[in-house]
Amino acid sequence: MHFLSLRRKFFSLHVLTVRGVFHMTKKASIKKKCIVLLDTHAIIHRAYHALPEFTGPTGAPTGALYGLVSMLLKIITDLKPDYIAACYDLPKPTIRHEAYDGYKATRVETDDALALQLQESRKVFEAFSIPMYEREGFEADDLLGTIAYELRGKGDIDVIIVSGDMDTLQLVDDERVRVYTLKKGINGTILYDEKAILERFGFLPALIPDWKGLRGDPSDNIKGVPGIGEKTATELITSFGSIEKIYTALKKGDSMFLKKGIKTRILGLLKEYEEDARFSTSLATIRLDAPIAFALPERVWRENVDIKKILTIFDEFGFRSLRERVHSMLGDPKQKLSKEEQGLVPEVIDSERLREGQIMLWLISSEFTNPSLDDILAFTKERTFDIAYIKLEKQLSEMEKVRDVYKRIEKPLIPVIEKMQRKGVLIDPNILNGLAKKYHTELGEIEKRIYTTVGREFNVSSPKQLGGVIFDELKIIPERMKKTAGGQRSTRESELKKLREAHPIISDILEYRELKKLLSTYIENLPLMLDSGNRLHAEFIQTGTTTGRMASQNPNLQNIPLRS
Repeated sequence: MHFLSLRRKFFSLHVLTVRGVFHMTKKASIKKKCIVLLDTHAIIHRAYHALPEFTGPTGAPTGALYGLVSMLLKIITDLKPDYIAACYDLPKPTIRHEAYDGYKATRVETDDALALQLQESRKVFEAFSIPMYEREGFEADDLLGTIAYELRGKGDIDVIIVSGDMDTLQLVDDERVRVYTLKKGINGTILYDEKAILERFGFLPALIPDWKGLRGDPSDNIKGVPGIGEKTATELITSFGSIEKIYTALKKGDSMFLKKGIKTRILGLLKEYEEDARFSTSLATIRLDAPIAFALPERVWRENVDIKKILTIFDEFGFRSLRERVHSMLGDPKQKLSKEEQGLVPEVIDSERLREGQIMLWLISSEFTNPSLDDILAFTKERTFDIAYIKLEKQLSEMEKVRDVYKRIEKPLIPVIEKMQRKGVLIDPNILNGLAKKYHTELGEIEKRIYTTVGREFNVSSPKQLGGVIFDELKIIPERMKKTAGGQRSTRESELKKLREAHPIISDILEYRELKKLLSTYIENLPLMLDSGNRLHAEFIQTGTTTGRMASQNPNLQNIPLRS
């Protein structure tokens, strides 16, 4: 019996969902304002499980709240929003629970400590003058989608959704919506646009519900099609598109699927579990018509902020280390906090000891890549760095092998790295300028060869135009054609390499792309970053990865291709 045999209600057939909605209008490029929409439960849930237990002055748990505030301050710094809104899940059943009794049935009950902090988080948003939205019967994702959809006609508003999970990625649209999500813990983040989603999944955002409809989603107890996993689901989506298109093609026979390497067993599963696939897709699809009264505020959020309210909340929760940080970000620069407002005279922290503390924390818990002072204080549950440092030393002393790595390798490396950064890497701009001229000449020659082969000029850098030339005009057809979610034939480097032997133009196109990347990323960009002595001062990160590998940034010198 199929998992949906008792419930055959396709609730998404009669509602507004994400599919095809966000690609309706394009407006002239103007300076846009930005609204950040917060998936509150997902953010707090991630912080709760990523950070150690932390208690405030009253003994109440505050670790997840600390993570929420830290994330909020990071969002304000990184994304510089004009407006912010927070969306909440409610504990009552939703429309999806009504449609399918097993929805999220495998999830454990929320811890009391987490439930308390979810409730207390409202105080944070009230202090920051951030409006909150919730609606019985609907999930926060539905509210996020509805608000994003309501803003579709406002071409001067960019929407960034901040979440701790992947469900909201289906809302991404380069014209107006991106998703800023947590990679691991609460430190690493990634801003997803359509390109990032294509690179990760191989298809466009709107097809994520269809993908889940095939493979299922264990976290929400969505079954999908039994026997179809992530790899097969991806092959089906990239080859045919949506669930609807897959079943339309299937009704015409098996031949198209067999030609693309889809096995007969999979076709049998698709036919047997069609209802489950369609219903699972509907469960995974975010609603865009939640009945909420959203209105864009008349004033940007900073104009409503009362710094004293924020500091009062920080006192209540014991977030001493965040007081100066939030005041410098949001307070009047002409005013300074009194010693009483600061709680104590601020610590004077030696930069070398701070670096040692960061490395100790990273060695103890590698999840904290490139950790901050706040990370150290949160992990040790202390309010002063000196005491936190002693705690880290004590904990490290109990880990004999790790302590040995710290003393013999990591600590002696600190002054070496600092010297490397101060010294910099000597670059000869004349060589780069010469390479730029040479490569531009080569690009021109390659372009001419490509135009001669095709018989006309076109934009080689346009995937759409290039696809038309390769597949339609030159009739270069791969054995297994990969497509984007919009049905466009893929011209990604990995796909073109498979066609290298099919036609000489493919090698020219690959060479053209390589030269363009070298020019834009390195040859023409590095000279702009040199000091007066032609030295490049990259930042080397000792604690930047979980594996122990060194990392670098501004720029990433470890990414420069050697053979090119």
